[in-house]
Amino acid sequence: MADIVSTHTASALLHTGSGQLIGLVITSSAANAVVTIYDNTAGSGTVIFQAVVSTPQPLVIFFADRFVIKYATGLYLNLASGLSAVVWSRQL
Repeated sequence: MADIVSTHTASALLHTGSGQLIGLVITSSAANAVVTIYDNTAGSGTVIFQAVVSTPQPLVIFFADRFVIKYATGLYLNLASGLSAVVWSRQL
């Protein structure tokens, strides 16, 4: 069970199947941009994380082991225009 680190500047399917969202760093060049993460293979379905990010400070979140966000179907990252993300996850 290895951790996966990926960098994105657009919405993307991170992987399919079950796993855990460990952490993320979101930066924004736009005010009040929304990042949404789904337990799905597309940008719809069950929302497992959502936040509004504004400039200039990045949003940095890492979940303690007992608070990691679990998903079953897949991990889909939906980024609004002006957002970039580094995501740490683990496939199970």
